[in-house]
Amino acid sequence: MRNKIFMLILSMFFTGLVSAQVNNSGTLSGKLIDSATKQPMNLATVSVFKAADTVLVTYRLSIESGEFKVSGLPLDIDLRMIVSYSGYAVTRKEFKLTKDTPLFDAGTIIMTPNHANTLEEVLVYAERPPVVVKKDTIEFNAASFKTLPSALVEDLLKKLPGVQLDADGNITVNGKKVNRIMVDGKDFFGGDPKMATRNLPANLIDKVQVSDDKDELDLNPDKAKADVGQVINLKLKKAIKQGLFGKAYAGKADANRYEAGGIVNMFRDTLQVSVLGFSNNLNKAGFGFNDIRSLGGFDRSGINSISINGNGGLNVNGISFGGTGQGIQQSAGIGFNLNNEFKKGLTLNTQYFYGRTRNDITELENRQQFLGDTILTSRSNRSEVQYAKSHRLGFGLRWKIDTTSRMEFRPTLTVTNTNSDRLTNITTNSSVDGPLNASNNLQAVKGKDLGYGHTLSYFKNFKKKGRNLNLFNNISLNTTNTDQFNNVLNTFFPTGSNTIDQLRDQERANFSTSTNINYAEPLSKDLTWRLGYAMTFFENKDALATYNKDAGSGKYDQLNTILTNHLERTSWRNNISSGLNYRYKKLSVTATVNFLWLDLNNRYVSIGQKLDQHFNYIIPGANISWKEFNLSYNANVNPPGISDIQPVADNTNPLYINKGNPDLQPALSHGFNLNFFKNVTQKQLFISAYLGGNISNNGVVRSREIAANGVQTTMPVNADGIHNFYTNFYFNKQYKVNQTFSFQVGTGYNLNYTRNFLIINSKKSYVKNIDFGPFVRGGINWNDKIEWNISYNRGVNNAYYESSNFRDLKVERQNINTDLVIRVPKKFVWEMTLDHRYNSQTAPGVQKTVALLNAGLTYLFMKDDKAQLKFSVSDLLNQNRSVFRFSAENYITDRQVNILQRYFMLTFTYNIRSFGAAGKGAGGKVGGRQSLFFF
Repeated sequence: MRNKIFMLILSMFFTGLVSAQVNNSGTLSGKLIDSATKQPMNLATVSVFKAADTVLVTYRLSIESGEFKVSGLPLDIDLRMIVSYSGYAVTRKEFKLTKDTPLFDAGTIIMTPNHANTLEEVLVYAERPPVVVKKDTIEFNAASFKTLPSALVEDLLKKLPGVQLDADGNITVNGKKVNRIMVDGKDFFGGDPKMATRNLPANLIDKVQVSDDKDELDLNPDKAKADVGQVINLKLKKAIKQGLFGKAYAGKADANRYEAGGIVNMFRDTLQVSVLGFSNNLNKAGFGFNDIRSLGGFDRSGINSISINGNGGLNVNGISFGGTGQGIQQSAGIGFNLNNEFKKGLTLNTQYFYGRTRNDITELENRQQFLGDTILTSRSNRSEVQYAKSHRLGFGLRWKIDTTSRMEFRPTLTVTNTNSDRLTNITTNSSVDGPLNASNNLQAVKGKDLGYGHTLSYFKNFKKKGRNLNLFNNISLNTTNTDQFNNVLNTFFPTGSNTIDQLRDQERANFSTSTNINYAEPLSKDLTWRLGYAMTFFENKDALATYNKDAGSGKYDQLNTILTNHLERTSWRNNISSGLNYRYKKLSVTATVNFLWLDLNNRYVSIGQKLDQHFNYIIPGANISWKEFNLSYNANVNPPGISDIQPVADNTNPLYINKGNPDLQPALSHGFNLNFFKNVTQKQLFISAYLGGNISNNGVVRSREIAANGVQTTMPVNADGIHNFYTNFYFNKQYKVNQTFSFQVGTGYNLNYTRNFLIINSKKSYVKNIDFGPFVRGGINWNDKIEWNISYNRGVNNAYYESSNFRDLKVERQNINTDLVIRVPKKFVWEMTLDHRYNSQTAPGVQKTVALLNAGLTYLFMKDDKAQLKFSVSDLLNQNRSVFRFSAENYITDRQVNILQRYFMLTFTYNIRSFGAAGKGAGGKVGGRQSLFFF
């Protein structure tokens, strides 16, 4: 009830504030017509300035009918309207709004072409429009979007219409992802968006230009326009020839918690260097994802694997930068990144990283399986310590051969060593027969991993427009050696107990190479023919040897032949494709046909068996794009993984044994996607919808046999009729009431439907799973001094079984997230985040409610606020738990893992901002969910 009253009061206050803002403002309207064609003019810029000092009040873009409406204008002030459009003469008109006449109709305005002068020559500097649309480029005048003195490019981009930044700093413009950011037309630290957005001060920027990514179009010429990424070019006020920026931080908390680190970036002409180091025991990355990602533009220097957990933990290509994995973690790392542009179009990137982590884990898992009238409950407690050390060396070479061709080569080398010691206690009980078994499982695991990979690509555009040739080659080599010692005591009720004491030695080597050639030939202005060939070769080795411990010598030297096998697989995959693409105005239609030859050769060395499989497929494909709609269809063939065909059982958990199946067939899947996105820039409205599906035959599912003593054995089998359909919808509307006050609202849903096949104790059933998650979001911003955001998410997961042998399941979840930032008085920043999760259905002993409340106060000092002193508290209520609940097959699982709880911390941060004569140094805009504990 208290929550409802609070929300009602807050809603009344919010509504009253908005109403007060609206009632004290006026509106300008009119219509724009081309003098030559007499057609209405779309996307012309209508700017309103204060007539006395030419300070921008606000602006709007005209809609397709040529009409415009500018609301939220101040009363009793002389105003000037400036109408601008690239290639047309500028129109000016002054007016004044009062409480008696709050509306001004400018009537029909005739726009006259003016090809003799550019738009900049016609306008005085102070009257430059906030937005100009030039064919395929949108240009924003940075000076028209006010930011705080300490603001970065990221803060500037957030104010631009149609530009959105998510929690990780990823950028979209009008619903399209931004692939890279350039500075004055050149790559800035590899073109990675976050390098510029999180490091360059906003007050250095003159213009922000947005256009389609031409490199992506070269790579995928038939790609739907809705799916083509964007490129942002930052035009600087003065050319930056050299600069130095970064940060250093150190913090101390109670209970011996600490953090420290530094990151320095230097660029001088064509040379760019970044160096970092960090250490902490706070269960988080030494740097945020955005800091690591921004080091030298990793997107263009070999990243192929990035993972982020809910606590902000980061893993890049297998190198942990802290906060990854489960439990409580200590992490440390060092690294450098270098970019250099040579003459004759050569660009080199070099990077090295070393990461070290330790995870202390305590986990409780409760799983309920429903078998007719019987409930089988398995409960496990795990204590584990994990260690990992990783090295990564990467290079990237890009050569722009001439204006029509370029080549790229990116090799990487990764070395990882892991160790873990864990103790797991498991009990299984039946609702009918009572206790079935108990297990005490002690394991020690040592692993070494060596990986190499490279990509080589060549792009060629010919003189004839639309004719191009692309070649790609990829190589991946990975070897993994794992020694796992298992010491297990199993007790079965009422029969007795047994023990296992063994060494499981597994060596895996995976090699793959693929070569793709694509050629495009325009047959006419609207019709293009595509021809492609792709060859892929795989070689996989899985050498598994299990040794029992000799009671006399104490050595693991007694080979267990039943649990030993050497498996080798080679595979050739050849694909020839041909297609036609037809384009007419906003319609694009592509039809393709693929001829696939798949050869699989499996050799079971230890048992002297060989199995060869040969498959031929004719696979169609299609893509249709029209305006904001895109529809595609494709088919694919996926052979089973090598672990699925390994016949030797994995008994490292003797109560849950996994076996492979050498008789598995490749899965054939048919997929489709229908998406729609609409961004109405003039109304700051964004709508997106997506519908996708996949139907598989010979899909891989795991059959399960449950013995009377509770031991479960699984094996993969093929099954037809595996379905998966997914749809989502998102609506977001931004309201800018006046210069200082804005708010936004959003809503949507995610819906996932799956139809899978279930086999348990030879009882079969299709299971239909529906997961529905609606959400609502909202937020306000008052002059960047008060920012408040809130979101509510609810989820319902239902499983329905066609057979009466299984019981229908239901899982519910809900959570509320909110954050508040207050930047008053000057030099102080107050901030708070609250994540509240609730689940009423958790198993006994598993926490139902989790309320994670973080708060902090930052004091800014020194010149340009370069120094920050912050006092923060994590998990103020001391309730934080890592709790999950999910359903799959015929069971519901509750999982609770230990996590770092309440601590108080004092941290000092110094921001380095040095850009020569180009501009004063500046720190980032302090405060907000992503900066609360990531400095």
